[in-house]
Amino acid sequence: MPINLAKRASDKVVERFKLASCTEGLFTAKYKWTGVATVQVYSVDTLPLHDYNKALTTGSRFGTLTELGDTMQEMTVGDDKAFNGSIDKGYNTSQLMIKAASGVLRRQTDEVIIPYVDKFRLNKLAEGAGLNAYSVSLTRENVIETLMTAGAEMSNNKVPKSERVLFIGETEAIKVKLADQVVGVDKLAEESVVNGVAGTIDGMQVRVVPDDYMPEGVVFLIVRRGVAVAPKKIEDFRVLEEHPDISGAVVQGRFLHDCFVLSTLKSGIYAAHSGAKD
Repeated sequence: MPINLAKRASDKVVERFKLASCTEGLFTAKYKWTGVATVQVYSVDTLPLHDYNKALTTGSRFGTLTELGDTMQEMTVGDDKAFNGSIDKGYNTSQLMIKAASGVLRRQTDEVIIPYVDKFRLNKLAEGAGLNAYSVSLTRENVIETLMTAGAEMSNNKVPKSERVLFIGETEAIKVKLADQVVGVDKLAEESVVNGVAGTIDGMQVRVVPDDYMPEGVVFLIVRRGVAVAPKKIEDFRVLEEHPDISGAVVQGRFLHDCFVLSTLKSGIYAAHSGAKD
C-alpha cells in the first residue's frame, strides 16, 4: 500500500464516504451468549385438537393423550475477523500526525467493519428465509403489487403486520419511486430519519441499501424484527503505542459475531430471488 508523504499540506484528512449500520435494531436481545460460544434455544410444540366426546364412558373425553414435545436449535458463533496495521513513527511524523490511532480505528469501523457486518447479516437472513419467491423481476408497473403480495403471504403465515422491514437495493428502489401504482405507498418520499429509511410501503419500513449489500440473486428482503439474533461475542480494538517490531504504533482489532434465524420464526422472512428455484 503506498505511503503519501506530506510536503506543504493540510493537516486534515479527506474522509471517504461512509454509511451507518442498516441492520442494527433488527434483532432480538432475548438470548445471551455471555461466557459461551454456543446457545441452545428450545421452543415448545403445539398439541393437536380433538372433538370433545361427552358420550364417552371410558377413556378420555378430551381425545388421545399426546406427550408435549419441544424443538431445540443450537447456535454457535463462528465468524471471527481481525485486522492488524502499523503506523510507522517516521511516516506519521512526515504526514503531519494525521494518522492518529483513534482516527484509524474509527475509520476502520465506519468504512470496513459496519458494511461487512451488514452484508453478512443480510446474507444470513436471506439464507434462513422461510418464505421464498423465485424468478422475480420488478418493474415500475408491478413493483407495488409484488411487494404487497409478499406481505400478504407473510400475513397468511400468521406473521404479525407490525415491525416489518423491507430491504431493497438502490437500483431496484428506483422502480418503487417511479411506480405507476401509488396505492399503499405511505410517505415514500419523506426524508430519511433512520439509516437508509425511505418511508413505508403497505406498513413496511423501507430501507434502501447499496446494491452490493443485497445477497447475490436477491431482489428484495422483508424481515420482521425479532425473528433473528445477531450475537457479538468479542469486540476488541486496541492501540499498541510501543511495539518490539516497529518504531511506531500498531492498531489491532478483532470481532467475533454471527447471525441466526430462529427456526420457529423463519416465516418472518420473505426473500424474493431473481433466479429460478434450484
